[in-house]
Amino acid sequence: MNKKISILMIGTSLVLLGCKDSISKTETTKISIDTVASEDSEAHLEELLTQIDSIENKESTNQQENEDCIFDQSTQTDEFLKDIKELEGYVWHPDTKLAEIILNKQESLIIKRGGCDVFQFYASFMNEKVLDFEKDKKQIFDSIIWITSLLEDFDGEDIKRVIEEGKISITKSDEFNYYANFMDKKLYEQYYFNFNNKDITTFEIGYYYD
Repeated sequence: MNKKISILMIGTSLVLLGCKDSISKTETTKISIDTVASEDSEAHLEELLTQIDSIENKESTNQQENEDCIFDQSTQTDEFLKDIKELEGYVWHPDTKLAEIILNKQESLIIKRGGCDVFQFYASFMNEKVLDFEKDKKQIFDSIIWITSLLEDFDGEDIKRVIEEGKISITKSDEFNYYANFMDKKLYEQYYFNFNNKDITTFEIGYYYD
């Protein structure tokens, strides 16, 4: 029996899945047995086989969990962003299905597209300045028109029309929070808009379904 068993590399693809989001990545497991005397080789080989079984069992379990998702997460990639010049330089997080984009020194944007039991699509702006909803309404809704015109998953033309026609019902729920409904049958049933200006400003347009 050889006194040294060569390194065995085992590549496995693991899918780690939470309730609503998943993490897909490739994990390489390195199992090394060095300087194995002949009388110990059988025990070390047994240990090696046990590790292999453990990896295979984990892969099988995670595959089963992925099959429990309502929505196919393997199709939830950043492909929808790749040809949009205005959003170049985004950072895509495959585990949470989020893209982060720095727009300028004060403003950033998060876009989500995906889910497990609930599918979400939204664009969320964050501004370090505290905007006043009434005074800065045009700036806020201009940003909404801009992002919904860029992303095909949104009904950009309809959203722009309704905003420009002033067909928006706005409700102030407390000192910092507003929400709005688009007064169009299709948009009213599908979309939501939220605004918050406590410490910083965030506002978001999106939809979800399950």
